[in-house]
Amino acid sequence: MKVIKFVFLTTLIVFFISGCEFISQPEINDPIIVITFDDADISIYNNALPLLASYNYPVTNVINTCWIGLPEKLNWDQVEELEHVHGWETAGHTLHHVNLPDCDYETALYEIEQDWQNLIDHNLSHETFALPNGHVTSWQYEIILEFYQNVRTSLDIDHIAPVNRTLLGYFAYQTAYDVIDVKQRILQGIENREVMIIIGFHKIRPDDDGYIANCQPEEFAEILDFINNNNFTVLTLKEAINRLVP
Repeated sequence: MKVIKFVFLTTLIVFFISGCEFISQPEINDPIIVITFDDADISIYNNALPLLASYNYPVTNVINTCWIGLPEKLNWDQVEELEHVHGWETAGHTLHHVNLPDCDYETALYEIEQDWQNLIDHNLSHETFALPNGHVTSWQYEIILEFYQNVRTSLDIDHIAPVNRTLLGYFAYQTAYDVIDVKQRILQGIENREVMIIIGFHKIRPDDDGYIANCQPEEFAEILDFINNNNFTVLTLKEAINRLVP
């Protein structure tokens, strides 16, 4: 039963920060949780998919289409399966994960447009774009909006209604983080009355190999368990935005 009083929120947060793992299901605000994966690491398919499938959670798969099929990356059959069988959304990220401010007009246009076209050619969703490295110039931003409806930055933005679909942010999981950091971010979102919280991952591997943005599979499983136990709605970014923005 999803009933708690407003006065309990502060108590919940204090309990949580002090190490208590308990959280009651929120009534004040029940934000949509969006999970994204960047850069098409094969661990998304091998390690994250089985955990997500157990809850039937769809996520947004942010890919660089020229990386698909490279060693340790998803291949096209896997990308298409994730969307058409498991209900994931596929999103653009430029062809080669370029740093857009370093690109001239022709290169930026090609990296953005051809990445978008490759999604269409593989019968994949193509409404969402995530800025590689979080960097973009104003004129490059205008190019992106010629092709995409939703733009995710690398900022940790509070998504409070009304949501700006062209200026979205996310909480990016880092190797130095743990499950408590994600739980605290969700609690913060509830306290701030956010309507959507985007949690982003890159790799889900037992060995991070020095990579700065890896999440251990057991920690990812614990995050999913926390989301499930609190009955949060999990949607792809496209689905969430379509629900929140008329």
